[in-house]
Parts: sequence; C-alpha cells; structure tokens
Amino acid sequence: MEPFKIAVSDDVLADLKFRLEHARYPQELNLQVGEEWSYGTPVNEVKELVEYWKTGFDWRSLEADLNANLPQFMDSVETGDAVHGTMKIHFAHKRSTRSNAVMKIAEELVEPTDPKHPAFHLVSPSIPGYGFSEAPTAPGFGVKRTAAVFDNLMKRLGYTHYLAQGGDWGATIARALAVWHHESCKGIATNMLIVYPKRLLWHPIMLLKILLGALGVPGGYSSAEMGSLAKTYKHLNFGTAYEIIQKQRPQVTTHRSSSAMFKADLLPRKDSPTGLLAWILEKLHSWTDNYQWTKDEILLFVMLNWIPGPAPSFRFYNENLEASDGVKDLIHIQSAWSPIPMGVSIFESDIYQFPDDFGSVVQPLKYVKRHSRGGHFAAWETPEILLGDIREFAKIVVADDPTLISKPA
Repeated sequence: MEPFKIAVSDDVLADLKFRLEHARYPQELNLQVGEEWSYGTPVNEVKELVEYWKTGFDWRSLEADLNANLPQFMDSVETGDAVHGTMKIHFAHKRSTRSNAVMKIAEELVEPTDPKHPAFHLVSPSIPGYGFSEAPTAPGFGVKRTAAVFDNLMKRLGYTHYLAQGGDWGATIARALAVWHHESCKGIATNMLIVYPKRLLWHPIMLLKILLGALGVPGGYSSAEMGSLAKTYKHLNFGTAYEIIQKQRPQVTTHRSSSAMFKADLLPRKDSPTGLLAWILEKLHSWTDNYQWTKDEILLFVMLNWIPGPAPSFRFYNENLEASDGVKDLIHIQSAWSPIPMGVSIFESDIYQFPDDFGSVVQPLKYVKRHSRGGHFAAWETPEILLGDIREFAKIVVADDPTLISKPA
C-alpha cells in the first residue's frame, strides 16, 4: 500500500483547454418555458459552464484541497481470478482517533462533532475503472468481482468485520458484499435498494398490498409508497436511454466527437470534454431534488471522469446489464437472501424507489426511513440526512454485533 496524491499533468490540462477552446455546439431548440430540459441538456447551459471551465475554474485549487483533506492510497489487490490478476485500487482511508470507532463509512463520521454519535473508520474505494483505480483490460469484471476486490481490500487493511454503505452502483456492490461476503461484511446501509420483481412471487401479501394500494383501499401500501413505485416505473420507461447506450455499445459512444447532438442525449464522452459535461449535467439536473449545484461542484464531477477517461465506466454497465454472466449475477444480487442486517434510506426524488418493507424479502430489515426531500446524490445533496440514517442503523447493528467495535491500540 502506498500513499497517493492526485497530480494531473500540465499536458492533460493544456489538452483540455485546447479542446474547450475548439468546442462545437449543436443548434439550440426553441422550447416552451418549463420544457428546456425535455430533449436533454440545453445548449446555453453547456456554453455557460464551458466558458467558466476555460476562464474561472481552478482545478489546481480543488486538487490541493482533495489531497490535503482526504488521505488517499493505492494498493494492489487480488481479484480472485487468473484473467484479471491483481489490480491497483485507489481508496481514501481515514481512521478515527476514538478507540471504539465502528469500522467504515463516511467523512464527517470519522470525527463527529457531537461525542454522543458513533465514530467510524472510513474506507472509500473507487470502483476499478472509475476515478484513479486501475481499469480492467479484459471482459468479465462486474459487480460480483468488484465486491470481492473490496472485501479483499478491507481484509488487507486489517478490517475483518465491517459495514458497507452505498447508492447507485455502490448500493449494488453493498448487496453483493451481503450475498457473497457476509462472513466479513456484517451489515449494509443503502440509499438505492433494488429488488428483483420476480422475488415478490414468493410474497403474495406484498402483491396484494400493491393491488389494494393501487385501488386506494385500506390494507394496501400508502400513497407515498405507491408513489415510489410510480416513480420507478417512470424512470424505467422514460429515463434509461443513457443506460441502454452505455450497456450495449460502450466503446462506440466514447469515440463520438463533440459535433454530436447532445439535445438527443447522445453526446460523446471520450474525445470531448464538452460532451462529457453535457452527459453528466443532464443527470445532475434530472436526478436531484432541485439541488442548486455550483459550477465548481459540477466541474469537479466532470473532471474526475475526464481525467482517467470514461470508457471503463461505460463498460461497467455492459458487464452488469448486458453480458450474460453479469446479468445472472445482478439478478442473484437483487433476489438472493442474505442473513446480515440492512438499513434503507428512501429519498423523495431518487430514480428507484420501493415500498418500505420491500427490503425484507432479501435481508433482515432493521432500519428504514423515508425522506420528503433529497434525490439520487443523497450524500452530496442532503448529507446530514443520510449521515443520520447511517448512524441510527449502525447503533442497531453494533448493539447486536460487538465485533464491529474496534479495540484500543
């Protein structure tokens, strides 16, 4: 394991500036007020951010801030198969000064300002191919293999027992840890639980509650829970164009040039920083609960994808949603029973939501909380709410499993 500092070369930044200076934009559409985002990212939004990117954005300042405040490391970790061998994994690792800290989870929890809150040791790894982790060079590296790498990393760091938390792919990786590594992963908290629909066939009472809820009669799911199902249905039918593109032909999209029409949400990401910006910005807009992103926040997200190149993150969709073995693993992750406890946070504007008790079909559901605000990027949009849920869940789990308490040095 070696300490790691982000140090983007001057050549990379010069190349970026050149590409931004020569960006090409599609024609803007005349849309009615309130429909500006209906075709994808508006051209004027992209132009404004590109201008700031060129003239006002200070990457070196953000880079220095990340290096100063986030202890980072790189370690070669066994993947568990001969094809992929070992991979260099980038991760943040920050231990709490409190001797009774719970192992793992989020930044503010390392040294809580209120001593009554539990303290956590933080291990935050980047998925292989994301951020600064090494990208797989051969097919077959999906969520199952990622979970094995993360479990191996935790053990290399000396954490024989830990909790896992995640949203988006992180939520699926957490479930994979619960399914295949529950001897070391002792509980998971998720802010995007997805349950395989056919699993409900073994739970006819839940199916009945859906029917009664749809009819609005007593005994069914509440209006809020039925609203969750409606939002999930809407996303599946009208919000997954990006997913189809990324999973079916991931290499093709990354080669497209900046002359592509990003109003059709087919913007390039490998060769055009402008295209990458528009691609990411559309999700930052549509998946949040009216969160007011700053320009620096948006461009930080984009830079962390632009610097290593986004092709591996595209391929991750293919490995899990298109490749036959990956699809089988994903169905198993979404339907298999795990004996370790789970906590679920549900945010008002997230893309996948289910009734409160759905998690109980795949794990012992120890904590569930529905929130009237927040979206897909809960850790960024509403960190105080998510951290509160993590704390409450951890208290429940640790009370039943003291192996999660670290011993004094």
